[in-house]
Amino acid sequence: MLENFNGIFYLAIFLIILAMNAFYAYNCLFNTKNFISKYGVDVTAAFFARFAGAVILGAVLMQLYILFRGTAATWAFFNFMFIIMTIIAIAAYYTGEVDKLGRTDQYSREGYLSTGGLAIGWAILCFGLADKIYI
Repeated sequence: MLENFNGIFYLAIFLIILAMNAFYAYNCLFNTKNFISKYGVDVTAAFFARFAGAVILGAVLMQLYILFRGTAATWAFFNFMFIIMTIIAIAAYYTGEVDKLGRTDQYSREGYLSTGGLAIGWAILCFGLADKIYI
C-alpha cells in the first residue's frame, strides 16, 4: 500500500482527505437536519445537502477502491476531485464573503476553508503521485 502512494506522507494526505469526505458525506446524507440547521439553513435545502452528500459518498467509494486496488492510471479521478473542490471553494467564498447571498448570523467560513484545504490536498496528491496516476 505504501508503494502505491510513494510513502507515508502521500498516504497520510489521502487518508485525511478520505476521512474528511466520509465525515461530510455522512452528515449531508444521514445527519441532514442537524447539519444544515447548524448553519441556519432551512430544511427545504435537504435535497441539495443530500445531493452533495451523494456526490461525496461516490468520491469516498472511489477512494476506498483506490486505497485497496492501487493508484495506477487514476489521474482522472484525482484531477476531477481537485477541480471540483477548487470550484466549490471559490463559489463558497464568493457566496459568503462577496455577495453574501443567504448569509445568516450562523454563517461559517467552513464551506470554503474545508473545500480549499481539500483542493490543496488533492493538488499535492496530483503532483506527488504523478509517476503513479499518469500512466
